[in-house]
Amino acid sequence: MSFEYQMPFKVVTARAIIIRREDGSLFGVLHRKDGCYATPGGKLEMGEAPDAALLRELEEEKFRLIGYEPNWRSRISVDYYAERQALNIWYIFLVDDVQVGTSKEYLDARWFDQTQDMWYPRMREKILLAVKTYFPDMLNVDVSVLQSW
Repeated sequence: MSFEYQMPFKVVTARAIIIRREDGSLFGVLHRKDGCYATPGGKLEMGEAPDAALLRELEEEKFRLIGYEPNWRSRISVDYYAERQALNIWYIFLVDDVQVGTSKEYLDARWFDQTQDMWYPRMREKILLAVKTYFPDMLNVDVSVLQSW
């Protein structure tokens, strides 16, 4: 007996939560003048694995992660945005730095202190909870009020 069903996603993305080892700063990307910052990454292509999609997106956006551990694929946070029917798969990286090349994929890319909220709505909290899960020593803010997320 075969069972078919449709997933409730219009889009699935693979993204990188990038934490700077030196100070816990978070790396963000601005794609639109009227938008907010997001984590680097993008949509999966048909049949593409999330980790392969993320590597492709980082290359397309001309970001080179410097000094990251090879076990990044085991650090995953997943989030579903019901309004957009978007499933986001976030891989968490601890790096020395990010080398930023020139790309038409974004308008700006930079480091943010964890106290800054330049992110899309509710994204900062979800990023910080992922940091707390995988790198609690790198968390520089109190997220106790977010435990229920």
